Amino acid sequence: MTLEWDGDKITAAIEGGAESALTVAGEVLLDESNRRAPIETGALIRSGVVIAEGTEAAVGYTSVYAARQHEEVGWSHDAGRQAKYLETALTGNTDRLEQTIATQLSKHLGGNS
Repeated sequence: MTLEWDGDKITAAIEGGAESALTVAGEVLLDESNRRAPIETGALIRSGVVIAEGTEAAVGYTSVYAARQHEEVGWSHDAGRQAKYLETALTGNTDRLEQTIATQLSKHLGGNS
């Protein structure tokens, strides 16, 4: 039996698809966060961004009041809206986000997922 090691090729392929996979997962997270975020004018939700570079990604909001709105758990919100909107979207969807990344990487590697 002959064994051929393609680890370097696989690592390169994964790294090549990581940014795209993280962008897709970031968009899923942002969508979930937007479903929870307080909405009065819509400015907060419109300020949501996903940035992926290499094997790292960030999801957040650029509105000047986004951080305070996120942290003020005592503020009143419309039904279905809440503080900690990004945090709860992340903690409540880790399995879904991991599966999204796995599916996207599989596609990049030529899989059928």
